[in-house]
Amino acid sequence: MAVRSMREVLPEEIPVDGGTAVQEDPGRPVFRGNGEFDYVCASCATVLAAGMDPAYMTRRVRIRCGHCATINIAAELSVQAARRPRQVG
Repeated sequence: MAVRSMREVLPEEIPVDGGTAVQEDPGRPVFRGNGEFDYVCASCATVLAAGMDPAYMTRRVRIRCGHCATINIAAELSVQAARRPRQVG
């Protein structure tokens, strides 16, 4: 299984309408799937999501690590970098 490191969520990236999955047992991932990647915590490398397809690991998926309490996101770009500038006119 290939491993992808998640990244820490920046304070300005937390949407008001979103939630964060909490890993209660550091020995068990929060999500399990049949995909090709395991997603690990950016700070301590604890497995947070096992066997996930990247299509399901969007910027709306946030997981708080049960080992170090870091809030992780799978998206590689920040929300600001991913947004398109508004067009005036």
